[in-house]
Amino acid sequence: MKQRVDALKAKMNAGKLVKGVFINMADPIISEMAGYAGYDFVWLDAEHGPLGRQEILHHIMAAQGSGCAAIVRVPGPERTLIKAILDMGPDGIIFPFTNNREIAEEEIRACTYPDAGGVRGQGPIRAIQYGFTEESEYIAHSAEEVFLIGQIETLEGYRNLDEILQVKGFDSFFIGAADMGRSIKGSGEDIDLNHVIDDVSTRVRKAGFYMGAAIGPNPASAKRHMDVGVQWVVFGQDARIMSSGLKANLDALKDF
Repeated sequence: MKQRVDALKAKMNAGKLVKGVFINMADPIISEMAGYAGYDFVWLDAEHGPLGRQEILHHIMAAQGSGCAAIVRVPGPERTLIKAILDMGPDGIIFPFTNNREIAEEEIRACTYPDAGGVRGQGPIRAIQYGFTEESEYIAHSAEEVFLIGQIETLEGYRNLDEILQVKGFDSFFIGAADMGRSIKGSGEDIDLNHVIDDVSTRVRKAGFYMGAAIGPNPASAKRHMDVGVQWVVFGQDARIMSSGLKANLDALKDF
């Protein structure tokens, strides 16, 4: 797993944009296709999508087998679920609604073994190649095996960003622009969303973390985000890509 994480970091360190796609559908064939298509990673959405443990495992295997990294967005810092997912050997974990230091610390503890200050139970399975990797070696370097990402997507998270960035264990942060926009609208305050995106990106990079964002599938969106420090992006979603493709396929014969 570490090799894929290192490859993502190396690409970002070289100034190249790391690209991924949202996966919500249950069938792992779509993750395998994403890898063969050339995506750097798949974003397996266990927060909004209908993915259960077995489906997550199969997606991880399919993505990694076809050459791309598998990053799982979990519903939250629920230690039982996170433990099971980590034992499947994903390349990354994304935590939604990282709103304050306490939540950020809970997220890191869920991914960390007790001798390093966490609460993760010991029982790696696929993460140690079913025993072909020495378990003690994996546990000693487990923090290097998984790319850990906190999602900043509310005004609370934005206002607490400095204290969140002080929590050790994260590799990257992600700006959830859609939810941030909803949060701003709900507050009734006059705050510019683009300013928040730019400010979060600048501060995250200055603190030494990698920065991610969701973008539109076009060069202008990619350039605009890279200009403010974004290094990895996710764009497109499997169901919408399929629905637009199906519609285009049907429309090709609409006159007949």
